[in-house]
Amino acid sequence: MARDPRPTRRQVLAGAAAVSAGALTGCFPEVGGHWPELGEGCRDDGVGAPLDGSSPVVEVYREDSVLVDPATQRATVQEAPVQAMLAAALGALVEGGTVWKQAFADFTPASRVGIKVNTLNEQCPTSLALVKALVAALQEGLGAAPENIVVWDRRLDELTRCGFTSDALGVRVLGTVASTTDASGPGYGEPVCGKVAGKSPRLSRILTDLTDFTVNCPVLKTHEVSGVTGALKNIYGIIDIPGEYHSNLLSALPALYRLPPIRSRIRLTVLDALIAVTTGGTSSPPDTTPRRVLVSLDPLAADSHALALVNQLRAEKDLGLPALDPATTGWLQQGFELGLGTLKYQLRALTQQG
Repeated sequence: MARDPRPTRRQVLAGAAAVSAGALTGCFPEVGGHWPELGEGCRDDGVGAPLDGSSPVVEVYREDSVLVDPATQRATVQEAPVQAMLAAALGALVEGGTVWKQAFADFTPASRVGIKVNTLNEQCPTSLALVKALVAALQEGLGAAPENIVVWDRRLDELTRCGFTSDALGVRVLGTVASTTDASGPGYGEPVCGKVAGKSPRLSRILTDLTDFTVNCPVLKTHEVSGVTGALKNIYGIIDIPGEYHSNLLSALPALYRLPPIRSRIRLTVLDALIAVTTGGTSSPPDTTPRRVLVSLDPLAADSHALALVNQLRAEKDLGLPALDPATTGWLQQGFELGLGTLKYQLRALTQQG
């Protein structure tokens, strides 16, 4: 059996401490809040051994979730179908219980929840419709107050150009910084977890100071260095200089995800595979409409299926495209060896009718 994804005692205590700190400095402290110098002690003692068994991944497909204009080939994600897809996916993920009770057992009414999206590629960002559905699910299923939900990514200008605004979502929208030329915003904290691959990463204060839990919401894309983007790769939008971890990505990516300030906060992966990039790089225009939403409590299981799905979609194009080079996806095996999750997964594939 896979490791119980419910929070460890250490994570519960850390979450309670973070909530208390938030109560002292306000719901969204623009200053204040600080991770103590932890060095090597920043590692979670509960992580390290590979995990046995498999983890569930739910995939929901719905034909009318994305409409494509026959004249322009422009794809438009539809809100109502996507909301139904997400509800079905979350409902099927945990047998004999709810995802909220299992993944957010230490949630309190004061808890602050972040939704980490991906807006790097303006042509293929996490879809606004899916994030709207997730915001509603957090309020209805988890009981999160709108003022305690933050949708965020590395830069506010990228979020804004993709339609992510407080007016559109009814919750706060934040970039770690405003833009490449404007460093205003919560910014990055000081390094607290020692070195990763010889560097000392600084983490977004949205993750460490302004939120207690995170829903990781990447978008399905191929990538020049990692092969595929998903749950693990999306955390590069959390650290200050992601380019420092590309040449050594195979080992650096899982090592970064393993850092307790990241790993202990991320409780759920909701992978947007409604519109995707399957033949280009991370900045390429979308080329496929998979019309799928994937959810999992296990980031490696989610990414393992994301890789399989990309290879399936590439094969279906009948363009003679090979499967993604395994040399680019070795971070999955290294993540497994670090105990981040399982590579085997139980796929629960659902098809909804429009």
